[in-house]
Amino acid sequence: FFKEAMDKRPTLSRTEAKQVYNQFATTSHAGGKDATSGYGGPAIRALLSMASLKSSPHSSSPPKAVLDYGCGQGKLAELVLQDESLNVKQWVCIDQSPNMVHKAKERLHKFGNVVEVHLLESGEPLDAVSSDQLQIVQPQSMDLFISTYCLDVMSETDMHSTLTLAERTLKPSSDSKVILAGIT
Repeated sequence: FFKEAMDKRPTLSRTEAKQVYNQFATTSHAGGKDATSGYGGPAIRALLSMASLKSSPHSSSPPKAVLDYGCGQGKLAELVLQDESLNVKQWVCIDQSPNMVHKAKERLHKFGNVVEVHLLESGEPLDAVSSDQLQIVQPQSMDLFISTYCLDVMSETDMHSTLTLAERTLKPSSDSKVILAGIT
């Protein structure tokens, strides 16, 4: 029901995105601090504040299960999970770049069973919840869906699929949240 070419933004095909992010994993921000830098830091701090990861009088229960779509090198997960007071029980990372997944696994292994890192080879967002061969995330099992710096380069079709993935994986609760951060 979506029209083809709804906008004229420059986007990356899934193959191009995989190539760009595979290269980015090995050359750019090597050991970088994009989640805490002057560039990414303010957006990430705002995102984490909106996610209500800590209990407060203004938020109900903080999320226990997080889906991080387009996790990259796992820097956001690491930033959050090193604060043990947040009590996150499950953080599921998904990326289509094998190099990013490798970096994320290296970075996040110290968190043990709390973190799962998955390669989404097809690049099709909905395969994470509906593929016959591999179901990464159970429907209605997540409290929080996070995606940072991904939607900016996706086609509108993939953007809609990503938001549908969020809808399908979030628990049917008023406490469930979708948090997105982008460059634009």
